[in-house]
Amino acid sequence: MNNHFGSPLDKKNDISIIGEGSSAGGVYDKVKVVGDSSFNDNLFCDQFKCTGTSVIYGSLESTDIKITGTLTLTERAPVHEGEGGNPVSGVHAKAEKMKVVGEIHLSGDCQAENFKLNGRFTIAGMLSAEQMTIRVMGPSEVREIGGSIISVKSGRGKLLEGLFTGNKPILTANLIEGDEIELENTVAEVVRGDKIKIGPGCRIGTVEYNSSLQIHSQSEVLIQRNRSLD
Repeated sequence: MNNHFGSPLDKKNDISIIGEGSSAGGVYDKVKVVGDSSFNDNLFCDQFKCTGTSVIYGSLESTDIKITGTLTLTERAPVHEGEGGNPVSGVHAKAEKMKVVGEIHLSGDCQAENFKLNGRFTIAGMLSAEQMTIRVMGPSEVREIGGSIISVKSGRGKLLEGLFTGNKPILTANLIEGDEIELENTVAEVVRGDKIKIGPGCRIGTVEYNSSLQIHSQSEVLIQRNRSLD
């Protein structure tokens, strides 16, 4: 993975935050957080592991990201009042493998080869992965989802059972596009793909498919379009 935040001459050390602490961003080998942490700039590392809560004021790039708890990536609020900005910031997360048990909140895009989540998330931009397995346990929002194999289902797990009580496990998206798509409890304007399975609890505006489409009796699809006939 290309290093966008440091030169090849940077020495990559490990960093651990146990309890509560903060650090500058930069280039590291392994970053480990147990407790509450904050990083004040872009962070590049070979491995990022957080058990607890981490806030990064910038982007995160790592080969392997593992979160048990909450990860938030955001820009600092502008110093001067009245400064405008785009709805989606330049802050992003990028990894080969990303696994989240808990929550991730991101004001930009999220990209991974393999993305797994059991919990909830808010991503202001696009979530993209070759293989994506999402188990939604609370209200989640994303602008767009793109990938090869996409699975969105209701999450289960004793670790998180009490965390999201009372919050409906619904995923809301403008666009979901992939090759093989399986959805549950999803509200989307457009779902586009080759093989699509709409499970229970979905409300979809338009579904565009090539090979096959299945729709559960407890879901609603307003428009179905077979693109192979176009």
